[in-house]
Amino acid sequence: MKEIVHHCRDAYSWTNDDTKDYLPGWTVPTDDQREELEDAEGAFVYQSSVKLKNAPYWGTVTTYKGGGYVLLTKREARRTEKAIKDAQDNGWLDQRTRAVFLEFTVYNPNVNLFASVVLLTEFLTTGGATATADIKIFRLLSYIGGWGLVVLIFEVTYAFFTLYFFVRCISMVKKERLRYFVNFWNLLEFILLCFAVACIVLYTFKHILAEVALTALKDRTSDGFVNFQSLALYDEVYGYVMSAVVYMATIQFLKLLQFNKKMGMLGDTIKLAAKDLKVFSIAFLLYFMAFVVTGYLLFGQMITTYNNIVGAAESMFAFALGAFDFESMSDAQPILGPIFFFSYIMVVYIGLMSIFLTIIGDSFSQVKDNVALRSNEYEIVDFMWTRFKGLMGFS
Repeated sequence: MKEIVHHCRDAYSWTNDDTKDYLPGWTVPTDDQREELEDAEGAFVYQSSVKLKNAPYWGTVTTYKGGGYVLLTKREARRTEKAIKDAQDNGWLDQRTRAVFLEFTVYNPNVNLFASVVLLTEFLTTGGATATADIKIFRLLSYIGGWGLVVLIFEVTYAFFTLYFFVRCISMVKKERLRYFVNFWNLLEFILLCFAVACIVLYTFKHILAEVALTALKDRTSDGFVNFQSLALYDEVYGYVMSAVVYMATIQFLKLLQFNKKMGMLGDTIKLAAKDLKVFSIAFLLYFMAFVVTGYLLFGQMITTYNNIVGAAESMFAFALGAFDFESMSDAQPILGPIFFFSYIMVVYIGLMSIFLTIIGDSFSQVKDNVALRSNEYEIVDFMWTRFKGLMGFS
């Protein structure tokens, strides 16, 4: 094969990426020149993720470090065109280039929102390329206008109650130790408070980083780039944690529904069907993963959403919810695509979903018969009225 293939292109990895400094044209510098390049910021000088304030980036092909060789755009279009032309003439992009990131940040004062944009082009070892865009929208200036004070008051109130309930929960854990976590609602409250405290920590760090970034942006006098990518990542993580807090807080409201015999049927139905649902979940997982792997093998090279196992699993979940693209499947695989499509409908839609509904329906029928025999004392209005009369001394 050496007579046919005269070069080899290695894939990108964190262990074999180039971190050395070069002169224009990727010329290896001398020892004296290398010392001068250590503090330089040219397009052929490597800059670490710490210097760029960049986090690792998860691309389509692989995950990349936050560092690299940076070409800064200028404030004037003419100077920017010249910088790009010089980089092109000196071969800044060559066969060893595995990814090119185009990063910029925009701000819309009308809605007080920032947008951190990353346009990524990944070069495969086979010679092809794939392009993706990542746009993160976030708000840094929270206390602007007449609602700024209102937002601050609600945030302080949230932090106060969170810390109060967290301290109370910790004292209960110290008192009861592992017995405290036997109750499901106690365990849910503990996890909820941990996530709520994490929200406060992330929010504080985000504001500190925002002040640093905005100060650097105001004090900028040269063509330097103020990176908001880490801030956007912090805001994204903060949103995930906050969504988990809202989800668990909503689940806690189900505890109040136990006073309503009809709404309490939901929990009783799930408890009664738990054993059958465990067995069903194993069968569902096996069938589902079989379709995920099959979809990855059939469409992985032609449909972007199936180019990895995770993407194929997400596509199959979306398929189960009714979001699918039959035309792309049939175009990628004219024969096997339609067979895969209708097989998934027959097995998952008609087969497994029917079994699931049968399990739930049978359990619901049994619970309904039992609930019909109960008295109405569990209705929350009657319950509160009974407690009120008891406190007032009425029989």
